[in-house]
Amino acid sequence: MSSITQKNEVVKRKFYDYLANSKGFSKTTIECFEDAVYLWEDFTNKGDLAGFTKIKAENFKNWLKCKKKVHTEGNISISYCYDIIRHLKTFFEWLSRQSGYKSKINQTDIDYLNLSRQEIKIATQPKSKLSPTLDEIRLVIENIGGNTEIEMRDKALISLTFLTGARISAITSLPMKCFDREKLTVDQDPKLGVKTKFSKRIISTLIPFSYKEPLDYFIKWFDYLLEQKKFGPNDPIFPKTKVECGKENLGYYNTQEVEPTFWKSPTSVRKIFEKRFVQAGVKYYHPHTFRHLLIKAISKLPLTEEQKKAISQNLGHEDVGTTFGSYGYGHIEEERQIEIIRNIDFEGKSREIVYQFSEKELSNLLQKMKGK
Repeated sequence: MSSITQKNEVVKRKFYDYLANSKGFSKTTIECFEDAVYLWEDFTNKGDLAGFTKIKAENFKNWLKCKKKVHTEGNISISYCYDIIRHLKTFFEWLSRQSGYKSKINQTDIDYLNLSRQEIKIATQPKSKLSPTLDEIRLVIENIGGNTEIEMRDKALISLTFLTGARISAITSLPMKCFDREKLTVDQDPKLGVKTKFSKRIISTLIPFSYKEPLDYFIKWFDYLLEQKKFGPNDPIFPKTKVECGKENLGYYNTQEVEPTFWKSPTSVRKIFEKRFVQAGVKYYHPHTFRHLLIKAISKLPLTEEQKKAISQNLGHEDVGTTFGSYGYGHIEEERQIEIIRNIDFEGKSREIVYQFSEKELSNLLQKMKGK
């Protein structure tokens, strides 16, 4: 390893440690910064990070915007460029305050790590959030049988995701003691091992939609684990599939049963969702889109401000605006937007009808007004 490469590695580790322990960023977020710095090193052929200049910043932006997507001929998106550049800018702003770099990296040069206003507007504009319909969710859930433990688990898994809109990382890390059968609530408590965003405790009430069966499927599964499998309070609500070694240790096979073990990551559970969607002949939507479906449905209801706040907290949001606005759920879909505009009474015909009195009614009204 060259001296420059070693020097870069030391300062990079220091930066990532700063993000984790000073800013409290998650591993996933830190990986975004790592990707940005990696691309800069790729562009500079692992040159000295202290050699940052305005010219290099400008050339990097052009290089990045011309970069091809993996396995395709198209360029990477402007949104991706925007994210990479803003992460990289944060890194160099931090680096310019470190010993040995203060006199070498100019803050004004760092300001050149920026896209044009038009490009930023394109990169940050709201995107349509696709989600399954209620009928599609119903089709997927009802298509799953209930004859084996695996089928019962998968049916309950998709049902609870539908009823709560909880993130898949939390769903897969729920122990039995997190579910209150009497109150029908799920306590997403990091102290109990539940993996929530920003390690925030979330109390989620199972939302009673018009499609009632999912609640029965989940409770039936929970009771089965409790009574038949004798699962304890610390065992997972959605355990791993039990596999056993085949004859002569030549391989492993699915037993169609579960074992009291948590999944190592949500990846395998996402594959369960995909498998069940495909089996039902429904276009696959990843688990997070269930949150979009939930809010789309709720947004159509005449809610009070207090009710909106309760829904927001149920999803783990501190701000109602995050749920119904800036998070993207408040955006009206294009087709619905067109429908609303077309049904607006721009000519005021409906108002004209309100004031069309008969002669007798008009005479009585005038008499009353004169009496006043």
